[in-house]
Amino acid sequence: MAEQFLSTNDRIKLAKTLEGVYEMQLGPAARFGLLDKAGLRRFAPGTDLAAAPNVLAGVLISKLEPYGMLPNQPNYHALGALVNYALIQPDTPQDDARFLAEMLVKYQLIADSDYLDGLRQQYGLDVPPARPVDPALLPPTEPPSPAPEPDFDPVAGDQEELERIVNSEDNFLDIDMLAGAIYSAQAVGRIELPRGRALGTGFLVGPDLILTNYHVFKSKDMLQSAVIRFDYHANADGVVTQGRVYEFVPDFYVGSPDTELDFALVKVKGDPLAERRMGPEDEGLDYLELLRRGRHRGYLLLSPALIVEHERVNIVQHPNGNPQKVVLTQNYVLSNMSADRVHYLADTLPGSSGSPVLNNHWEVIALHHSGGAHPPLKASNDLQKLLKGVYKFNEGIPMRAILPQVERYLPRK
Repeated sequence: MAEQFLSTNDRIKLAKTLEGVYEMQLGPAARFGLLDKAGLRRFAPGTDLAAAPNVLAGVLISKLEPYGMLPNQPNYHALGALVNYALIQPDTPQDDARFLAEMLVKYQLIADSDYLDGLRQQYGLDVPPARPVDPALLPPTEPPSPAPEPDFDPVAGDQEELERIVNSEDNFLDIDMLAGAIYSAQAVGRIELPRGRALGTGFLVGPDLILTNYHVFKSKDMLQSAVIRFDYHANADGVVTQGRVYEFVPDFYVGSPDTELDFALVKVKGDPLAERRMGPEDEGLDYLELLRRGRHRGYLLLSPALIVEHERVNIVQHPNGNPQKVVLTQNYVLSNMSADRVHYLADTLPGSSGSPVLNNHWEVIALHHSGGAHPPLKASNDLQKLLKGVYKFNEGIPMRAILPQVERYLPRK
């Protein structure tokens, strides 16, 4: 456990500020809800949630301050989770919000320098840190330098066809679609070379096997200094987790040049999803139930299915090396796949190279390979407006072409 670090004046003022939070003025049920929403449910047992607001605020500070970083929210100091919850409430008075932001910055209560810098700018804070944060808790700070994507010449349809594709579906999604995205995202990571500097995206196709692009890993020698970072994402507050980092096995490499199938199959040291591994009792469950149980197969399934025109695709990626994103709506295959290429409309950026292109069953049907802006400048004003000036025209490598090259290394189930 950490030591107490707040100054006496800050501790008194913080207690006064926290007692004014809306839930603190209500009964025990609302106060339990506050702790639950802040990720602090573990501190509810043994805490008198029926105490007077000023007493309860003091008790919570005395419990949270020496606790340290939260296991379930490793970027948050326990006290930072409560302070940040109070900060982001829409009814927090501006003066109180500024003080709470100052507490986060001054005492480094969230291990995310970008988030704290945003608070400095938003509230005009000029306060030096009063305590250091373990550098190991910080997300990567190196600027992204994703591997350059190969060029390709897209063949665009006419305006009428593109309008039909882009406007062909509403944005209503079944909840299981969202569960499938979250489930699949657990197996997708950011590839870095060296550690902290983004290079591309990769995903698990076996308990310790990663598939990415050849143009991300052009040689086995790159594996010596590269890592992959799983669970690198931002929460609803914009706070970025540092994720979990795995090194690569330096002597395992199977690949095909970017002018051919542009894939690299490599191996990590360890089993990134071992703690979430499904058991026999989990077989046949839908994605929502698997998420509820905290279970995962440990990798994504590859499908050799034919990819056809207008089929919808979903892409989990690290665009520009940033925290993980997923594109779910208005992403469509533009034409039936050829023997080794497929074209689709979707939002991607450099850094998305090596991402899985998934169907609505959350099977990987292609390996994202390259992207470019569309429509061309000569397109009509109506089409430019429809596609918001730029829409992403992408090229992927079908799994049907890659699987024969890698299936002997893959799990049999």
